[in-house]
Amino acid sequence: MKRFLLPHAFQTAGWLLLLASLVAAAAALIFDIPAGALPDGAATADAAKAQPLTRVILAAVYLSLLLIACSREKVEDEMVSAMRLRALATVAYAAFALFTVITIVSILTGADIYNGLALFLSSPTLLFWAYEALFRISIARNRKHSSL
Repeated sequence: MKRFLLPHAFQTAGWLLLLASLVAAAAALIFDIPAGALPDGAATADAAKAQPLTRVILAAVYLSLLLIACSREKVEDEMVSAMRLRALATVAYAAFALFTVITIVSILTGADIYNGLALFLSSPTLLFWAYEALFRISIARNRKHSSL
């Protein structure tokens, strides 16, 4: 798995890009820049300029998450690779099981919960944070056990 990972410097760049994109998103909210879909027929010059801002911020967030998830740790040995693979597999299994449960519940109840929940759960940011949390927790547990 090591050969598919970026150098550790990309992880630092990813965290900095994520911080910058979150600051840009917060600034857009604070300064009341409309970043969502335009209202019906209300295409003003400011609103037209703001629409690409949302796309750029989202692209920066996704790129930063990719850099963080696909970068090596400072010390990337076989144990860290195994923890990384275990965290990735756990998130994949959990997402698959959740999608299956949502589909079954949606079919049995006839409710239209599938579209909203499936879209939410397929978000790359949610899957990234689940992976990153599991990976960081396993690294912290490993450090705790090795320091005893």
